[in-house]
Amino acid sequence: MKINPITNPNILRSYQSTLPAPVKTGTASKRDEVIFSQEALDFSKALAEARDALELRTPEEKAHIADVTNAVRNGEYKVDADKVADKILQSVLGKR
Repeated sequence: MKINPITNPNILRSYQSTLPAPVKTGTASKRDEVIFSQEALDFSKALAEARDALELRTPEEKAHIADVTNAVRNGEYKVDADKVADKILQSVLGKR
């Protein structure tokens, strides 16, 4: 079976004229936007309050965690490789 090519350009034009025209919706936004419902905001606030109520850390522990977090963010946190290696060996050998 041989299929002959379409030689009449009017056939293609008539087909293309039946296709729906693409819808133009004005200018595209330059950034995405997310809008949270009031119910979602209330739930988020309640969840944060519940999480804070269950917090078992002391203020001193929280301050230490904040200090370490800031040091990591600023690139100032240094790890003593010898201490890490000693702790790993103690753990593997069962010594504490």
